[in-house]
Amino acid sequence: MRLFHYILLSFYVIGSCRVVAQGIVVPDKKYSKIELRADFRFLRAILEEAHPSLYQYTSKEVMSTLFDETYRKIGDEMTEKEFGLLLKPLVTKIRCGHTDIRYSPETRKINRIRNRTQALPLGFWIDNDRLFVAKNDSKDSIRLGTEVLEIEGNSVGKILRTLRKYLPADGYGEQYKDAMLENGFFEDYYLDVFGGKERYQFVIKTDNGLAKSIMPELKPRILPTRPPRVAPDVELNNRLNRLRNLTYPTEVASTALLKIASFSYDDYESYLMIHERFFKELEQRNIKNLIIDLRQNLGGNHEIALDLMKYLMDTDFILTASAEAPVFIPSFISNNDVEQQESNRTFSEKMIKKCAEGTYCLNIPSVGKHKPYDLYRFKGSVYVLISEQTFSAASSFVASLKAQKAVTLIGRETGGGEAGCNGGIISTVVLPATKLRVLFPHFRITTAVKVPNIGRGVEPDIAIHYSIAQRLDKQDLELSKVYELIRKRELSKLGH
Repeated sequence: MRLFHYILLSFYVIGSCRVVAQGIVVPDKKYSKIELRADFRFLRAILEEAHPSLYQYTSKEVMSTLFDETYRKIGDEMTEKEFGLLLKPLVTKIRCGHTDIRYSPETRKINRIRNRTQALPLGFWIDNDRLFVAKNDSKDSIRLGTEVLEIEGNSVGKILRTLRKYLPADGYGEQYKDAMLENGFFEDYYLDVFGGKERYQFVIKTDNGLAKSIMPELKPRILPTRPPRVAPDVELNNRLNRLRNLTYPTEVASTALLKIASFSYDDYESYLMIHERFFKELEQRNIKNLIIDLRQNLGGNHEIALDLMKYLMDTDFILTASAEAPVFIPSFISNNDVEQQESNRTFSEKMIKKCAEGTYCLNIPSVGKHKPYDLYRFKGSVYVLISEQTFSAASSFVASLKAQKAVTLIGRETGGGEAGCNGGIISTVVLPATKLRVLFPHFRITTAVKVPNIGRGVEPDIAIHYSIAQRLDKQDLELSKVYELIRKRELSKLGH
């Protein structure tokens, strides 16, 4: 929803202003046990007061034990980074992909500088607890697809199981964590948790199945050349095409492919107008099959997802069944001078109302039932491509669409929860002493799915799993499967 998107950005910006108001962070500064314990008590208090699903997946008894155990582990002195690494595994036990501990901007800057001198020479694909070379930035000839068995004496299984403890995700699925590690976070988390150095020792599996120890040397990093400037309208068009793009594959007849990389193109254009243009075009071309590719869509504006559903549904429907919070205005919002003005506009009786059983609901029109559009509504077959990176608003869209319409999902379980996620309003809370950031969602957002919440993502109707060889060949198995299904359906209509 547009409100969700706007407020999230507002709090991120306001949260970053607090650094100036509360002093510059020194990343290597040691904080006393008194300061660290005060920060911890503050964190625990705000989570227990206002988190919308603190005990959704981990019981209150277990969470209380984890709080107490973590508190006892606080050292006499710790840096911001050391304290953050202590807190992250605790917060991930909430099993919410929108709740996280992040370093202050100053510490993140230091980490980026460190990463340039201690970078890993290899990038990886993950297959369960196995690691394969996906990128080689070393001077050594290491074949892509080579299996890595150890890094610095630690087995790959141990490394992956350890790193996953630090990454937030919805529910019990680990697939979203692995996708994040593959897409740039492996190096960051590895250096944080295991430490960095100038060169690393790897054990790889050779082509004849033997283990071989290597110490590849990183190539000098060459700054990429700046691409030639293009006209602003061309750059805008290129950016929009990366976010959403409608094409007509030649492999099958009467078929359109709508790729949506993010529900965020409302920053650059009217999604109402572009959706109308897209679906008008589908009607004019007499398109019978629509493929919606959400495999890289990590979410965004729920209003974009809502408007898209209006062109796909045949009857009244729900995208968001409810958006509930345990409190009206959390104490950490009302007590924060910097964020007070924004909170007065956001946490108002116009935006939030008291609902059943003592909870508070986000009072916006996009929650609840909606009617589909009459004009340009698509009446053909719908196929949706999904993956571990289908998250947040994108996963909610898939879950609610599947629950109310006969569509075919192809790919892998979504990273976002089938039952919903936490969000609506997301604040960036700053711990008073260490300045660690807490990403804090305020509302429990539920989808139209009526089955019990088992803490998993949306499962595909047709599951796709890639071998390392297929990834090397850059095959697109989901699209190939859709084309196969469409051809079979057309043949069956002809009586073949």
